Amino acid sequence: WPPSDNSVGVIILGNSGAGKSFLGNVILGREAFKHQYQVDAVTIKTEYQESSYNGQTYAIYNIPGLIEAEQERIDLNKREIDVSFRQHPNAVVLYVFGANNGRIRNEDVVAFNAINTAYPLSDKSLVVVVNSVNPNRPNDYEATTRTRLSSLLKMHLPHLCFANQINQPSEKKSLREQLVQTITCAMPKIHKKVQEINLQAAEISKLTKQIAEYQKQIDQHRESYRLEVEKLKKEFEERERQQIERERQQKAEQEARERQLRAEMEAKERERAERERRQKAEQEARERQLRAEMEAKERERAERELQQRAEQDEFRRRLEKQQQEAEKERKRLEDELKRLK
Repeated sequence: WPPSDNSVGVIILGNSGAGKSFLGNVILGREAFKHQYQVDAVTIKTEYQESSYNGQTYAIYNIPGLIEAEQERIDLNKREIDVSFRQHPNAVVLYVFGANNGRIRNEDVVAFNAINTAYPLSDKSLVVVVNSVNPNRPNDYEATTRTRLSSLLKMHLPHLCFANQINQPSEKKSLREQLVQTITCAMPKIHKKVQEINLQAAEISKLTKQIAEYQKQIDQHRESYRLEVEKLKKEFEERERQQIERERQQKAEQEARERQLRAEMEAKERERAERERRQKAEQEARERQLRAEMEAKERERAERELQQRAEQDEFRRRLEKQQQEAEKERKRLEDELKRLK
């Protein structure tokens, strides 16, 4: 704890003995979760490990099985399930169904329905694993079981995986590839609790019998249930088509908004550039006018100084002439005075 911020949760659910811990170890590629064949549950607390596939980190949660004989254990397991969903609400849910001689166990359906009612599961984010299937199963087993499961769960199951019994350690590699591929194809979603898990130990036998009766009905009316499953599949495909169309339309609208935004930004940029060009032209015109005015004033000043110097020179010339004439007059008067004497 806590998991990586950008990790996707893989919450493994199912009843005790379904093989959750074993499959968790197969997915991880290592023996991280304790598992063995015994009557009592092996996993009694939520276990957590991280692993990466194609650059994406996945947080693998191994959750205790829901159904137990004592109500106290059931309530503890409810809390452990709640812990995993609160710890990692954005997740893929991997639900493990055990099989008795290839037949879906009734108690697994009871547990699934209880969890699905509390945390509504999505067909896109749900991975269903039918575990420990005989490799030599009949050719129609998978199609028949898909119809049965879809009818029992009332869901289309696009991510359904049949896990063969493992007789040799080398067979784990192909099973791991199968599980990882199925998990990575599922789409994680935020799982929100809409109510508490409602499951009482005293009611389990009754609920299990109801599922057993329902399975008998499926066996007796296979064609009608097959058509019902086909309807679920078509509804899923129609929702997918509508979702793709909505996403396409949203993408087109987003692109149109982005084009409009770019056009507005380009228009604003052109307006800004035009404003700057006009301001620069006006500034240059003002500067030219200012230079012209300064040059005119400078010419006027130079002309005034030139005129003043000319007037001063003229004044000096007249003064000098007057002084010369005065000097001549003075000499003439002196000469006249001498003659008179």
